Amino acid sequence: MRLSKRECSEPAFFDEVFSGADELFLALNNGDFPYLIPLNFVRLGQRIYMHCAPEGTKLDLIRRDGRVAFSLTTDVRIDREKSSTYYKSVCGTGRACVVEDPAEKRLALDSLAERYAALCPRPAPESAVRRVGVIRIDILSLTGKRCLPKGESGPDSL
Repeated sequence: MRLSKRECSEPAFFDEVFSGADELFLALNNGDFPYLIPLNFVRLGQRIYMHCAPEGTKLDLIRRDGRVAFSLTTDVRIDREKSSTYYKSVCGTGRACVVEDPAEKRLALDSLAERYAALCPRPAPESAVRRVGVIRIDILSLTGKRCLPKGESGPDSL
């Protein structure tokens, strides 16, 4: 990282960004060019779960090559007067797989519903578990970065 003063590697920082971000951008290997998509997600320990249709391009790509990268941001503010952007971000890598185990799928769906305050029934009914795809990422690496305006807490305030 070019500006090491902005690097954040504390677990509390990762927790803050994962809790505050609404979407995760997932990059998959599609041969010549990356395939990048925004997804709802929930992090449970060192795993990230996402739900999706039970078939499609992202599942095909994950089955072919489970190596993925992801990024998420929170507290993004643009200061036009100073031509600066303030943010907290996390980038990571991991191994993705399609979850087949019904108990793990139900855990993921219930956790996603709780995170986004969804009004769907919990525990997830068997019919939902059968008809929804679930992706799991086992996190391999995380890198955090923040840029805060002067006066806000953090070692990298400008």
